[in-house]
Amino acid sequence: AVVSTQSTGGTVYQALDNHQFAAQCFKMALKVDPFCVEAYENLVYNHYYTGKAEDELIMETIDNSEVLLPAEREMVHYLYSGMAKKYHNQQHLSPPATLSSLSNNVTVLASHAERLYYNCRFTSAHETCLQALKVDPYHLPTLLIHIGCLYELSKKNDLYILGHKLVDLYPKSHMSWYAVGIYYSLIQKWENARQYLSKSTNLNKLFAAGWLAYGHAFAAEGENDQALATYFTASRLLKGCHLPLLYIGLQYGSTNNPILAEKFFKEAIALAPDDPFILAEMGSLYTQTGRWEYALSYLQNALAKVKEGGHEWAAATWAPLYVNLGQIYRIAKQYDQAIRCFKHAQFLSSDNSTVYTGLAFVYALQGEPMLAVEYCHKALDKERQDPFTIQLLEMSLSALALASVGDEAKSDKSDEDGTSAVASLRQFSTPIY
Repeated sequence: AVVSTQSTGGTVYQALDNHQFAAQCFKMALKVDPFCVEAYENLVYNHYYTGKAEDELIMETIDNSEVLLPAEREMVHYLYSGMAKKYHNQQHLSPPATLSSLSNNVTVLASHAERLYYNCRFTSAHETCLQALKVDPYHLPTLLIHIGCLYELSKKNDLYILGHKLVDLYPKSHMSWYAVGIYYSLIQKWENARQYLSKSTNLNKLFAAGWLAYGHAFAAEGENDQALATYFTASRLLKGCHLPLLYIGLQYGSTNNPILAEKFFKEAIALAPDDPFILAEMGSLYTQTGRWEYALSYLQNALAKVKEGGHEWAAATWAPLYVNLGQIYRIAKQYDQAIRCFKHAQFLSSDNSTVYTGLAFVYALQGEPMLAVEYCHKALDKERQDPFTIQLLEMSLSALALASVGDEAKSDKSDEDGTSAVASLRQFSTPIY
C-alpha cells in the first residue's frame, strides 16, 4: 500500500509540475520496494538526478537493501545500472555469468543500444535496436534510440514509415509525434518539424529528447531567441540532464557571447564531467578566444575520454576535435603534431575544406610551398569562395615562384625575398578559418 501510494503521489506531483516532491515520492517507493520499476524509470527517464546521484540512488536503495536476497540484489543492480545515464558511464555493462539469460532481454538490449548510440556507434546501435524491437516492437526506450539512429544514418524512408505507423497506432503518444518531427528535421523542413515536436512536448512535458530536438529546429534556421527559450525550458524541467545547458552554451557561442557560453558549459561539465562532447566544446571556445593552454588541456582531455570511454573514435563527429587540436599545435609551432591531427581529421571527414586549409597553412609555415599549394587546391575544390584559402594560395604560389627563381639564379637576394614571402605567412598566427 505504501509503494502504491508513493508511486501514485509521484505521478500526481509530476502532473502538477512539482518535480521536487515527485522525485521524493518515487525515491520513497523505490526504498520500500526495490522492484518498483515504475518509480525507478520515472526518476531516470525524467532526469530528476545527475549520473552521480543515480549511482548513489542505486547504492542506497538496492545495494544496501535489507529486503533483497543476494541473487535478487545482483539482478536488480545490473538492470538498474544499465538504465542509468550513459554519458556518465560509457563502458558496456556485460551481464554477470549468473544472469547470462538476460542478454536478450528487451530492457538490456535497449540499454546497450543507448550506450552504443552515445558512443557514436550508430550502425551497431541500430542493429541492436532491431534486435530489441523483434522482442517488443513498441518498447518506448528502444524506439527513442531507434529513431535517433535512423536520423544519424539518414534512413529517410524507414523513419517516414515508422512515424506513420506510430501515429496510426498511438496518436496520443509523445513518441509518435516525435518520430514525425525527427523525420521533418532529417529532410530539413523545419517549420513542420517544430509543429510536430511541439505537439510531442505538449503530450509529455518531461520528454528530454523532444525538447532538445525542438530547440534544434529553431537553431537550424538561426532563430536564436526561440532556441534559447526552448533550451532554458528544458533545463528547468530536466534538472539532472546536462544537454540543455550544453546547447544553451552553444547558442551563446554562436552569437559571439563567449562569457555566457563558458558559464553554461561549466554548469554542464558539473553535471556530466566525463562527457567528451562538453570538453570538446570548451576547448573550441577557448581556441576561439585565444586561451591556448586551456584549449589544449580541454581538447586533450576530450580526446582521452573518446578513446577510453568506448566511443567510436573513427566517427566523423570527432573531426572538429582533431581540427582544433591541429590549430593549437600549429600556434605552438609543433608542426609535426599539427599535421598528424589534421591527417586524422582528413581520415574522419574527407569532405571538410577546413582540414585541407589547415594542412596547407602548416606546410606553408614549414617552408613547403609545393605541398601548401596542393592542399589549397584540395580545400578550394570543397569550398571555392573561402577568402583565407585563396589568400594562402596566392602567397604560397609567390613563395614557390621565388624559390624557383632562387634555384635558377642562385641569387642571395632571391633567397631573402623567398624567405620573407614564406615568413609573411606566419603573421596568421591565430585560427582565422
